[in-house]
Amino acid sequence: MSLVLSGMPDFHDTLEFLRHKRQLSRESTANKAGFGISRLNQIIQTRTKPGPKVQKGLFAFFDDLTPDQQRHLQDLLHPAAELPPITGLRRYLTNDGVHHHLDYLDRCEVMGAYLDPLQNVLHGNKVFYRIMPGLDDADHNIVRWMFTPTARDLLEDWHEHLPYNIRSLRASLGRYRDAPRAQSLFQTLRNNPDFRAAWDSTPLQVSYHWHRSIPLRLRLPGTAQTIHLNLEIDQYGACFEILSVHGLYNATAIAC
Repeated sequence: MSLVLSGMPDFHDTLEFLRHKRQLSRESTANKAGFGISRLNQIIQTRTKPGPKVQKGLFAFFDDLTPDQQRHLQDLLHPAAELPPITGLRRYLTNDGVHHHLDYLDRCEVMGAYLDPLQNVLHGNKVFYRIMPGLDDADHNIVRWMFTPTARDLLEDWHEHLPYNIRSLRASLGRYRDAPRAQSLFQTLRNNPDFRAAWDSTPLQVSYHWHRSIPLRLRLPGTAQTIHLNLEIDQYGACFEILSVHGLYNATAIAC
């Protein structure tokens, strides 16, 4: 088995990946984690959930994982979360009056948008769509847009920014892995050879933190001007499934 996690995030595939990465047999892995080989074989072959003792042993053994990787494994151990439909999330935002806020941001020349966990755009203002043209051709999904010729042309250091989207997507796909639209998005992305290469070359790289420390360097469509877009991404109020995105790039916006 090669060190690749090419499919949807899955606990048993990840367990086997971690074992092979350490060049260990199942027997060695089970012994080091404090239980028998027969139990590990049963978990892998029948794809069942390990009990508390086995979980504790495995997490103690794989103690070099980052906090985000440990959280990802916990997500994969628990039943998949329910992903609300896009229409419901958009209705929630509309009822909450976000359009007035987006109109205000337009007047200030500040980019504003709201995303679901799969990086689908729920609502965005005019500045947002002006800076990121062609989103409608990518079904209003940021990750799909990243693999379009438009994104490659407009985004300087495209290869540096792409892993950020991949790591965040992996976290969300793990949490909502049973949702039909999560599975559909993944299959659509897998049809893109560049996505396959990016996904397969970053096994178990995952992030639950949306903060961007590096500004996006974007060429404004139709001009030779490059802007540095500082993004602020936060959970929207008490709604875990919605992210608010604001982008600041000029002094006019700061004054507003």
